[in-house]
Amino acid sequence: MDSPLIPFTAHNIELPDGTVTRPGASLTAKEPVTQAVLRTLDLFFPPAGRAHTTVIDLGCLEGGYTVEFARAGFDATGLEAREVNFSRCQLVASQLRLPNLHFVRDDVRNLAQYPLFDVVFCSGLLYHLDRPATFLKLLGERSRRLLILQTHYSLGSGVPAHFDLSELVEHDGHLGRWYREFAEEPDPDEVEASNWSSYGNSRSFWLERSHLIQAIRDAGFSTVYEQPDFVANNVTDHYIEEQQRSLFVAVR
Repeated sequence: MDSPLIPFTAHNIELPDGTVTRPGASLTAKEPVTQAVLRTLDLFFPPAGRAHTTVIDLGCLEGGYTVEFARAGFDATGLEAREVNFSRCQLVASQLRLPNLHFVRDDVRNLAQYPLFDVVFCSGLLYHLDRPATFLKLLGERSRRLLILQTHYSLGSGVPAHFDLSELVEHDGHLGRWYREFAEEPDPDEVEASNWSSYGNSRSFWLERSHLIQAIRDAGFSTVYEQPDFVANNVTDHYIEEQQRSLFVAVR
């Protein structure tokens, strides 16, 4: 096929016939964050036992990361709430036909209804929630071994000009800053069409960095570390500092 019937906005996935879902964009498989996460998974899960190792990709968007987990041999499930994003996931699944690749349309807040997973992957999602510390506790309850978290956070002082964040306040037992995503009562069609925004809450809460780490520990993870090698170059690339966003690995 020449190109996907449904335009993709984020993930560039190579399909079996050699075509890609976002022509001209870098492949999701080759992106530094994808490679960094796979390196971490290599440390904990040797290839021989991966067929029975389960990974869930929360808010998987178009399924790019979920696909790479499946290609690496894991039993991978992508959870996505928006219909348009889920349709892209289904398109990818129909093309790849991998028996260990699954997609489910559901709100991530319903994770308690699912079985435990060995790895919980939460990228680009936590900062879209209004109760992130409570959600982290849920992730602690549903993860057998690892939580891999890529997220924005807020700082105790200083707010980047490109982020319209509130003053530092306490919420959900931790300090952080509010971020407005929609009007108080947004139009449902607007919410559904906003692929990269919150789902089910009109504003989100960005945990202050130290409170984020403590909330992860409080969720039952004994070891928490930052993995800064998800950027291409830690000297010339200022993404972490400018975006107040990083990659964290939590181990039970």
